[in-house]
Amino acid sequence: MEDVRQHHRLAHPDRELPFETAGIIEYGTLQAWHLPQVHDLLGRMFWDGINVSDSLEYWPERCTVVATYKRLVLGIVVISSPTETYITYLAVKAGWDNSQIATSLLYHLIQLNPQKDITLHVSANSPAILLYNRFGFKAEEFVVGFYEDYLSPQSRASRNAFRLRLRHNL
Repeated sequence: MEDVRQHHRLAHPDRELPFETAGIIEYGTLQAWHLPQVHDLLGRMFWDGINVSDSLEYWPERCTVVATYKRLVLGIVVISSPTETYITYLAVKAGWDNSQIATSLLYHLIQLNPQKDITLHVSANSPAILLYNRFGFKAEEFVVGFYEDYLSPQSRASRNAFRLRLRHNL
């Protein structure tokens, strides 16, 4: 951030820098005021038209974790329901990718759903596979054409996916 301030000072020596307050990254439950930013983030990360508003209707405190900095949504993880525990989306805002936000989101989601197996599909060429492996997710199936209906022809993401599972042995 300091480099941005220095650039501003050089570009505008006659202006004063605005007062800034420090903030922390907070992790919490999806709220209605998050939705516009969350939908924008998911649309940029995956495809247009994703709507997770229904997550507010069923146990959002067990099914969602949102990372925010002040009032800016940085990331989200959503599971389909507390009984199914299928991760439908995990996304982090561009520019925040090396801030361990995805790791923290996944950690909090797992803590909210103890003793439950958690499953997901991930694109076969996604670097997120490494994150999931660090948490103990194992590949159970390779699904050809899983993302075929969702990705544009220009997308570099694989249309194939791995189905991963984190097992909690009782």
